[in-house]
Amino acid sequence: MNIGESLRFFRKNLNITQKEMLDNYLDPSTYSRIEHGKQVIKIDALAEALKKLSLSSEEFFARVPLDKEQKNFQELFYFCASHIDNQAKKQELIHYYNKIQYKQRDLKEFSNYIVIKSYFSQFWPEIEPISAQESQQAARYLLKKDYYQHYDYVLICNMISLFTFSQQDAIVARAIPIADENQRDYSTKKFAYTTITNLITARIYEKDYSGAQKYIFFANKQDVTGSNYNYRMNLQYLHNLLQYLLTGNHQYMEHIYDFIRLLENIGDGLQAENLKKEIKFLTYDYFPEIDRTDYPIGLFKY
Repeated sequence: MNIGESLRFFRKNLNITQKEMLDNYLDPSTYSRIEHGKQVIKIDALAEALKKLSLSSEEFFARVPLDKEQKNFQELFYFCASHIDNQAKKQELIHYYNKIQYKQRDLKEFSNYIVIKSYFSQFWPEIEPISAQESQQAARYLLKKDYYQHYDYVLICNMISLFTFSQQDAIVARAIPIADENQRDYSTKKFAYTTITNLITARIYEKDYSGAQKYIFFANKQDVTGSNYNYRMNLQYLHNLLQYLLTGNHQYMEHIYDFIRLLENIGDGLQAENLKKEIKFLTYDYFPEIDRTDYPIGLFKY
C-alpha cells in the first residue's frame, strides 16, 4: 500500500467519512486525490490526518514502509536465518549479496552486505567471512564520523569484535552514550546496546577480563530508564559469566543456567544452545582443537 491507499484503508475501517478528514490543511478535492494516489501529502497534513484517525505513526508506517526494498531485505534475512536449509530463499539472498558485492555501495547496502557475511558465512560456503580489509575500511569510516545513524550502529554491532582494542575503545567512545537517545527509534537503540554486549563478549573471548569488566561497568550506566529488558538480561548473563571465569564460584554458573532455562521456557531454544556452546568453549581449556569461528559472539546480529 502507498500513503493514500493506507489513509483510505484506515478511514473506511474506522467508519470515518472524507468530510470528517478535512481541516485547514486539506480541501475535499485535494484529499480525494491524495487517497487515489494522484497527489502527494505534506508532512503537516499527514500528521493532522493521523490525528483524525487516532493512529500512531508507527502503526501507520508499519503498513506503508517508506523503504520497501529494505523491508523486503530484512524479511528475507530473518527467514533465511531461521530456515537455513531453504534453498529457494537462500538463492534469493545470495543473488542480492552478489548484486551488491562489487558495486559502489551506500551505507545501507554496506551494512546489509556486512550482516549477510557476519551471519551466513558460518553456514554457506558461497558467503565469505568479513575480511581484514573490510574491517579496517569500516573502522576508518566510523572513526571519521561525529554522528552515528541507524546503519552505522548496525555496522558497529556486527563488526565490533573484529576491530583492534584501540579501535573498539575509540568507536564506542563516539557511539555510546547514544546522541539524542530520546529521539532515536527502538531498532537503532537495540543495535547500539547490542554493540556493548558484543564488545564485552569479544573481550571475554580474548581473555581481556579487565577490559570486559570495564565495559560491564560502563554498560550498567546505559539504558538509564531500564526499559530494554533484553539488554539488561544479556548484560547480567555476561556479568555472571565473567565472574565465574574470574572466581570459579559455581553460584555464578547456577545463575547462568537459570538464564538458559528461561530462554528454553520461552521457546528460544536456538539461543539457549548457542550459550551452552559458548560456556563450554570458554570454560574448557582442554579443547584446543575447537575453532573459535564455530561459536557465535554476542546475542544478536541483525
